[in-house]
Amino acid sequence: MMSSKTEVQFNERTFEAYGQEGLDPPRGILAVKARYEKFKSKFKEVKGPLQIIIKSMHRRPKIIFDKTGKAIKKDFLTYTTEYIGHDWLGNEMRVIDNIEGVFTKPRMKVTTKLDPETGNHIPKKEFDCEVEEYYIELTEKNRKQVIEDIINKSNGSTIDNIIFYGHFPGSIKGPPFRCNQFTFDQFINCSLDELERLARTAQSPIPYSSKDKKPYMG
Repeated sequence: MMSSKTEVQFNERTFEAYGQEGLDPPRGILAVKARYEKFKSKFKEVKGPLQIIIKSMHRRPKIIFDKTGKAIKKDFLTYTTEYIGHDWLGNEMRVIDNIEGVFTKPRMKVTTKLDPETGNHIPKKEFDCEVEEYYIELTEKNRKQVIEDIINKSNGSTIDNIIFYGHFPGSIKGPPFRCNQFTFDQFINCSLDELERLARTAQSPIPYSSKDKKPYMG
């Protein structure tokens, strides 16, 4: 019995979101898609298995508004992966910029166009701006299972080689920042508030001098 061929899957939600609105993605996004398509078309599993390596995992709070307009803070996960495969000649190929858990979609606005014959205003959808949408929500109940499943399904990944980030916005607790000094156990077991408190106050194992002092990336 022949084994099934491995399907190479990247995060292509951005391309799909633009297509649903009948829009062409920005040039930079098209360049990313071209790299993905090139890898998929040239990948030959007979020359070696597809390896998916998680480079970093990120948790960040995002404010979501429910149907009543109430603000709710939710915990979202993103992670960056590297894909390694081989072409038909056995040459190694890599894609290093695949990000799971978030995508960019166009936000549309409705304008009107005057029909000179009837005098009616005809509604018309137009591009307004780009917005990010996160889709891997973590809760107290699912957090450990979701993260462990993702790592286990990424065959080239080991926990020791993954950098675990927390992203924290500015508040009365202090300025915005992100920290990449968390252990795996802290990353899967702590709430966002616990991670932030640990990163802002603990002298060890997360000294302030080791924190990533780049601006908070929402």
